Amino acid sequence: MDDAELVARLKQFDPQAVSYVVGHFGPPLYRYVAAIVGDHHLAEDIVSETYVRMLERIGDYTYTGAPFRAWLYRVAHNLAMNAVTRTRAVHDDEALARAELPEGDPAIAAVRSEEHAAVRAALTSLTEEQQQVLLLRFVARQPVAEVAQQLGRSEGAVKQLQLRALRSLGRLLGAEDGGHGR
Repeated sequence: MDDAELVARLKQFDPQAVSYVVGHFGPPLYRYVAAIVGDHHLAEDIVSETYVRMLERIGDYTYTGAPFRAWLYRVAHNLAMNAVTRTRAVHDDEALARAELPEGDPAIAAVRSEEHAAVRAALTSLTEEQQQVLLLRFVARQPVAEVAQQLGRSEGAVKQLQLRALRSLGRLLGAEDGGHGR
């Protein structure tokens, strides 16, 4: 189903369209929100509230050719940022690990947990815009064009932000272990 059809069906409150949104966008949207807020339960609540807001505001939404997903992520991002600001909670260092829990060997899970904690700590050192680009690109798995549209930037600017953010992360993670990389 293309975005124009999806929006038209959502405006009619078509249950199949709503199910499509939840099934198609839900898991990456949850990972994105969980990476921002650092709390599994809060992320679930925010994603649920995102769907409620989507249904409340779909009547005012005008499809312009921009990906519907960009609008949905903007709603989720705003809710997540409001929650972080409102609670002023300290981010849990294992937020990314909980977004995709490892299975199997406990030793591997412990190493992954430490790696996620290091990445999470390094991410907080980046600018908010760099964090958002990395989360949208690698956690939510959005293409550069959609990230650019969502942030109101050119694709080239998003690529530059991504490059600078990845270089900064590399330096930060390399510095943590004496500069030898992980």
